[in-house]
Amino acid sequence: MRLLPTGLLAILLATPALAETAPLPATDAPRRVVTEIVTSATERVRDFPGIVEASQQTILAFQTAGRIAERPVELGDVVKAGDTLATLDETTLIDDRSAAEAAVRSAEAQAEFARQSFDRVVELNRRGVATNEQLDTATADRDAAGAALDAANADLERAQEAARYATLTAPADGVIIEIQAEAGSIASAGTPVVTLAAGQGREVVIDVPSEILPLLQPGARFLIDRRVAGTEPIGGTLRLIEPVADGGARTHRLRIALDTGSVLRLGSLVSVRLDLPPNPLLSLPRAAIGPDDMVWRVGEGRALEQVKVTTGAQLSDRVVVTGGIAEGDEVLIRGIHSVSAGQVVGEGAAQ
Repeated sequence: MRLLPTGLLAILLATPALAETAPLPATDAPRRVVTEIVTSATERVRDFPGIVEASQQTILAFQTAGRIAERPVELGDVVKAGDTLATLDETTLIDDRSAAEAAVRSAEAQAEFARQSFDRVVELNRRGVATNEQLDTATADRDAAGAALDAANADLERAQEAARYATLTAPADGVIIEIQAEAGSIASAGTPVVTLAAGQGREVVIDVPSEILPLLQPGARFLIDRRVAGTEPIGGTLRLIEPVADGGARTHRLRIALDTGSVLRLGSLVSVRLDLPPNPLLSLPRAAIGPDDMVWRVGEGRALEQVKVTTGAQLSDRVVVTGGIAEGDEVLIRGIHSVSAGQVVGEGAAQ
């Protein structure tokens, strides 16, 4: 038997780490994960500022051009159907009508002369005195004079209509909500002069981000707060989602019809919120939902369990969940592909 040197044997006896195996560090500590406590989406739908507008608004303009002589209404005035809203200076209109009448008289004389000339040439041609070329010329002159008379009569009719259109009147009862032209200015045909809001019918206009749209079913209900202490909210129903979004703000304009009997002044500022159903509206981040709509829920003893959920509308980066989980459940929202059933997770990782 070969003996170890005395020095080497002394080193081995003095080193316990080489004499026996050291214990390994513990590796079964609960893993820290990122979770979320499921809460109602009611808190996620905030109030939106809105303004009260008329359900029907009419932009009124003159049907003829001219200088506005008078505009007897002001912003906020209440008017009745038939009330005068603005008038044009009739001096120019009267001059135009007189000129058109004179043009008609001249055209009538020219047409009569051409007709008589045609009759003479026809008779002379019958006798063989006038040539066929002369007859053709007389026929053309007669037709041209008749066309000129028709044009003059049309101009006169337009001038007469323009004179009748010199007064702009209210087509219905309402309130003046915008003034677009002042007395003394030149108005072209169709240029807006005033905007009239119908006396009946009110709606609230709000702008909402795109992620709210999936919550808006046809006939969605809203609550309108008048911002006055001690007043109850007013109900309203979604009437229209305007199809064109505001590209800069990425918002959509909603028009909400107020319930019958609601009284709000035009231009009033209000706060509007979606009237959600009594059952809690739950949602989860998209990243929390795996294939086949499975999620990881933290169960008893903080052990993970996989449950299937029923999903609904998409809310930007979140998904409405209508079944499978309840309010107050804790759900894994990150790392869902790197855990297993029964795995215990650590405390204090919820967000």
